[in-house]
Amino acid sequence: MSKKISIDPVTRIEGHLAVETKIEAGKVTDARIAGQMYRGFENLLLGRHPIDAARITQRICGICHEVHGIAASMALENLYGLQPTQNGLILRELILGLHLVTDHIFHFYQLTLPDYVDFGRLQNYRGGDSRVKKLAGIFNGSNVFTSGMITDSFDDTGLTVEMALGYAEAINIRKQAGSGLASLGGKVPFCHTILPGGLTTDITSDRLMNYANALSATTDFIRRFYLPQAIELAQHFRHYFELGQSHGNFYGNGGFSLSKNQLYSGGILRAGKRPVRTQFAKIKETVEATYLDPDGTPRAKKEGAYSWVKAMHYDGLPMEVGPLARLAVNNDREFAELLKPFKQEPTHSSVMTRILARAQEALKICFYLPELLHQYDLQGETINPPDMLAKPTGNGQGMSLAARGALNHQVTTENGKVTRYRLQVPSAWNFGPTAGGHRGTVEQALIGTPVNKKDGETAIEIGRIVRSFDPCLACAIH
Repeated sequence: MSKKISIDPVTRIEGHLAVETKIEAGKVTDARIAGQMYRGFENLLLGRHPIDAARITQRICGICHEVHGIAASMALENLYGLQPTQNGLILRELILGLHLVTDHIFHFYQLTLPDYVDFGRLQNYRGGDSRVKKLAGIFNGSNVFTSGMITDSFDDTGLTVEMALGYAEAINIRKQAGSGLASLGGKVPFCHTILPGGLTTDITSDRLMNYANALSATTDFIRRFYLPQAIELAQHFRHYFELGQSHGNFYGNGGFSLSKNQLYSGGILRAGKRPVRTQFAKIKETVEATYLDPDGTPRAKKEGAYSWVKAMHYDGLPMEVGPLARLAVNNDREFAELLKPFKQEPTHSSVMTRILARAQEALKICFYLPELLHQYDLQGETINPPDMLAKPTGNGQGMSLAARGALNHQVTTENGKVTRYRLQVPSAWNFGPTAGGHRGTVEQALIGTPVNKKDGETAIEIGRIVRSFDPCLACAIH
């Protein structure tokens, strides 16, 4: 006999998401992922000055802000035929890199760990560390982290203490990293200095030093806490290498190319095949099961629709995007070495490979960024400003990166006004609905999941799989 399990809303994510699953013989046999809020940023940009997009699109999300400013600026540079200054490109990568890293840290500690670690065990701590006792009071007083729903957490109180200390330190390190980002971008969130042609910030040696100190502290945190604790989590929850498998198709954009060794080349990796170069014309969005008409007009009562998220396909196939996709497409050797003790391949889609991919990418980016600081010319210009009085007619496209995967912006203008704006964002690829005979990426990842749910309990396996994709529904729907 089948039954349905729904999680509505899914918490510890960005945006509004509902998951509905069909369970037969203790396993998920069907799933629907539904984005539940209408946004309308693409329509909001119509008729506006093109440059407005660099600032307005950052408002799509309170987490993924700078990434939209950068992607929009790249699209506008393509439209205006504008070449940014070298300093401007360096500043962009410095901001993008540290932003991605802190996003990964936030996802692991604040959004993911509460699914795996029973912080109620801190009450068993008998040591003298006042920090632990304070954290025990905070966690237990919240009634959120100690619900008793986690039955497979660490038995070792010491490991729970280590994870709790990492959780607390992650908050501090994000604060310091935010200061470093604001030194270059003017403020965080929503760096208004990011514009086509570069950045408008007046960069001084003090600003660069503040960023460098923040980057150094963040790198140290990743080496001492984040990566080791991600590995520890994977060792304890090894069976999650077999859960959360998507279609096995990956898509990633290129990026971080100013150093001698480019971190990422863009490409498509289909299941069982070699990576190939991305052909942008093969990327299509469909609204078959979305509350939208093809022109973007909202239709809340559309027959057959169940989500506000569009379905994204490459050559007719759904793709997984994100750090795992980037590392898989680029056949990353360090990631392959990290996975060897677990007897896993870097192209294997699963909950734990996603978690480890973020940690590996965070360290990889932190090792890449310092060279850019040495390249920066304090006497050089930070921006090659666009002609604000120009009235371009044409198209522009920007292909960039976000923490959650490949990010593309497209703009069309006529006589200096936006007539069409399209965003192809990571969580649309991962959290799109069924279309063209293919389940969405996360929908597919849920199929076959064993659910050990007793009366009154939450189907924690479903939540773990969904959150392993780091959902951002504000961006997905935009």
